[in-house]
Amino acid sequence: MRTPTDMLCLRAGNRSLLLHLPSWRWLALLTMALVALGVLALSVGGGKLGFAGVVNTLLGEGTRLDQLTLFKIRLPRIVGVVVAGAAMGLSGCLVQTLVRNRLATPDMVGVNNGASLAIIIFSLYLTVGSWPWWAAPIGAIFAALVLYALCRKPGEQGYLFVVIGIGLAELFEALGQFVMSTQSLLHLSSLYLWNMGSFIAVGYSTITPIALLLLLICPWIVYLSRLLAVLRFGPEMARGLGVNGDRVQLGILAQAIVVAALGTAIGGPVVFIAMAAPILASWLVKDRVVPLWLAALSGALLLLASDTLVRVLASPHEVATGIMTRILGGLLLLFLLVNDRQRAD
Repeated sequence: MRTPTDMLCLRAGNRSLLLHLPSWRWLALLTMALVALGVLALSVGGGKLGFAGVVNTLLGEGTRLDQLTLFKIRLPRIVGVVVAGAAMGLSGCLVQTLVRNRLATPDMVGVNNGASLAIIIFSLYLTVGSWPWWAAPIGAIFAALVLYALCRKPGEQGYLFVVIGIGLAELFEALGQFVMSTQSLLHLSSLYLWNMGSFIAVGYSTITPIALLLLLICPWIVYLSRLLAVLRFGPEMARGLGVNGDRVQLGILAQAIVVAALGTAIGGPVVFIAMAAPILASWLVKDRVVPLWLAALSGALLLLASDTLVRVLASPHEVATGIMTRILGGLLLLFLLVNDRQRAD
């Protein structure tokens, strides 16, 4: 068979692998953009540590204060933002492709809110001694079970899935706000800021186990991505090609839930990144493939850009990154709605 012009075929014995060349080009470009933005993020912010100071500190010539600022404050925050953004972009692409609806993302259908509610409850009512990041998957799975019980076929009932999810998101958000309102404000400042989507004081003790878990999940996502590509053509076509739609949908949904929960555990329920990143990735490859890894890179890039922007604009004050993503995400949502209306006209 003739290989398409935009594909590269790799063969090993009786097996072959098709690589979408434009996707790999965009992966390389987005990776370079992410590295450049990371260097910029290290160079801006409070204090006098600019680009020259970052270079000197990396070379071991910086002052004690420069080393503290770079390695203990800025670098862990940037790494946390990148890991969380990649998780949000990846989970958003999984759910959007499964449901075939751009509004169906973990932060819009209650999964992230369930994860944040679990962390709030464990933080306030249980003495665990450290940040209970591991509670996020518990809350996310509970939220997903409720969502799945109310809408058993997300791949075939996309609109119902989104509407029910939005209702659950509001319910879990309200419960979290109620729980926090019953506590003393003296003990709530950091938790309240985290619940708005903040990466202030993020440490490697939280980032490292989450990043390792995400890496362990990636091979399973690679396997499911091939089946997800078949589901894009609809449940009837998938069944005709021998794909068990219900089982695959449940597996993809489970993976998206865990990935979204792990991203939420780092910086809170940051909204709109999971919606914007897959849209950007699909636009780059013109909807030719399921852009899972492009969406992950796009999510990391968008969240790092939002975090860097809010640090620069709000300096010397600390403002939650989630506020900036809400502003940018709201503008994106309005653009999509206006664009869809113009196409309908």
